[in-house]
Amino acid sequence: MNNNKEQVVITVLGANKPGILAGITRTIADSNVNVEDVSQKIMQDLFALMMMTDFSAANCSFEEFQNRMQTMGDQLQVKVFIQHEDVFRYQHRL
Repeated sequence: MNNNKEQVVITVLGANKPGILAGITRTIADSNVNVEDVSQKIMQDLFALMMMTDFSAANCSFEEFQNRMQTMGDQLQVKVFIQHEDVFRYQHRL
């Protein structure tokens, strides 16, 4: 892993409908955060998205990014969870 990266995990969950991926990725791009890996699954009418991103070149603080993503999540009526990679890995250790 590149030590200059600030890896952030973004998870989005909710009812599937048009525009979720577009709204989430637009907010990420507007924040100058780079998507490095993505997994998306639609199970019946449920939408699940997980992204690994590089936050190191972001044009805002982590807290502001969380606020931007939460605002978009509220608009799209989905739940958005954002964690630094190390926190995510600690919480999901086996």
